[in-house]
Amino acid sequence: MSTQATTLATKPVSEHGAGSSITVVVPFPAGGIDLILKMFLSVWSEHLGQEIKLSNRPGGTGAVGTLEVAQAQADGLTLLFASQGPLLYQPLVNQVGYDAQQSFVPVCRVTSTPSVLIASASSGLNCVADLLLRAKNSSTPLIYSSPGPGGLPHIGMAACARTLGIEMQHQPFAGAAAAIEALKQGQADLIAEQLPTAVALAGQGNRIIGVFAPERLASLAAVPTMLEQGCDLSFQSWNALMAPAGSATTTLQRLSETCKAALVAVAPQLYREMGMEPAYLSSAQTASFIAGELSQAQALVRLSGVASLK
Repeated sequence: MSTQATTLATKPVSEHGAGSSITVVVPFPAGGIDLILKMFLSVWSEHLGQEIKLSNRPGGTGAVGTLEVAQAQADGLTLLFASQGPLLYQPLVNQVGYDAQQSFVPVCRVTSTPSVLIASASSGLNCVADLLLRAKNSSTPLIYSSPGPGGLPHIGMAACARTLGIEMQHQPFAGAAAAIEALKQGQADLIAEQLPTAVALAGQGNRIIGVFAPERLASLAAVPTMLEQGCDLSFQSWNALMAPAGSATTTLQRLSETCKAALVAVAPQLYREMGMEPAYLSSAQTASFIAGELSQAQALVRLSGVASLK
């Protein structure tokens, strides 16, 4: 298991003792969702007066690093930068050793963006109708890439294929960066990704052909929803900071409030550089949000037919 750690600030702490530091585990390779963290961790560290280290712990499509945090001491010094795939979907389709609601307690939600469907520049696909024609008339399979089996990009696309009544071939990779590169190189026709990634890919000649949201997005008003194109699916990509179950309420509150302040401070930069806006929710609000997302994940897994992985 590879590990990459980055120290983003160096200030001693009074709450946990001089020299103690917080480690935020990202359960994916560098170059993915950790880019979001790097936008605000140094500012968050200043608000905390505490050193923060970012540690990439990839493996098992996010399950390895997520389990590591689930098994850590509940002292506020080890946190997870969670996304819906490892936290919610992996326990539904694999034996991972943790449970989203029993093994963790939320600090706060950080971001939330709609998932969108992107076609490679070389695929010739411009809309869902093109997918249907290709699936019906071509002997070449439609291939979609993902950061690994059992995550939302995999489950969501499998559900999409079944909803449309077509065959698509899943090509998993080790992390989002590799899956995105496969699309850019034409090794995959499609990928489901979060909005900022989609906008960046579109700027490189790839095509956003649908939005997995109930309504069109103001920022992509010309792009129809998947529902408009005959695929009644809606799901979003999000990130939240989670602590091991049993963490003290006072610690969670301190972490959450200072994280909120940091997100407010970096909001203009986050939008300018990544096309994202903070989507902060408190610890209690995030717990309610995750409960709703878990119900949706269970329905999506059933629809996808991927539950046989477990």
